[in-house]
Amino acid sequence: MGQDAEIPNTLRIDPLDNVVTALETVAEGDNAISAAGDSVVVRAEIPAGHKVATEPIPAGDVIRKYGQAIGTAGGVIAPGDWVHTHNLEAVED
Repeated sequence: MGQDAEIPNTLRIDPLDNVVTALETVAEGDNAISAAGDSVVVRAEIPAGHKVATEPIPAGDVIRKYGQAIGTAGGVIAPGDWVHTHNLEAVED
């Protein structure tokens, strides 16, 4: 599937999200494609179920999934970057 633009390999849950979720492992250099038409070249292998940034996210900015803030960027996150514990700081209640 990896580079086939016809088949989505990610899911955008809400239009406000700045990340998509990988439905399968996406190899570095492949396109992460959602049914909503998002497409971004992946900068590192993204495991299934993990997040890919779809736009630049400056350090300290909110990361949105489910239309909700799930954390803030611990550093600059580029489109196509894997978003995970190494660069996402959890939202504290």
